[in-house]
Amino acid sequence: MLCVLQIEGNNLENAIAGHFSASFYRKDVSKAGRELLFYDVADGSNGSELSLHVRQFIGQNKAALAYALQHPEEVETINLDVGIVMNGPLSKSICLDRALVAELGRYGISVSVTAYQGEIVLSDNDP
Repeated sequence: MLCVLQIEGNNLENAIAGHFSASFYRKDVSKAGRELLFYDVADGSNGSELSLHVRQFIGQNKAALAYALQHPEEVETINLDVGIVMNGPLSKSICLDRALVAELGRYGISVSVTAYQGEIVLSDNDP
């Protein structure tokens, strides 16, 4: 499982990007013509490991998330997408505990879950 934070808004690279502890890995444009920035948040083999990494990301980026709340004209939406890679029948699930969901809500972060059919293979030899 992996988590990606997707931020949508205006002038994001100049506005919010500098407040995050990590750099965004991808920049795109939404169908509505607004900027999209993508941040790697976490990956893990189970829900508790994933939750731990999400909490660490939030802890390291509280200033950026607070900035987002204070500047709705720049930051319109923030979504945490949980990607579940399925190499068989759809049988995996993710459970986020109440405290983590509350913390995400405090910063106005919505959560989505996406299931991918296939397998992720990480190798140093890939081009």
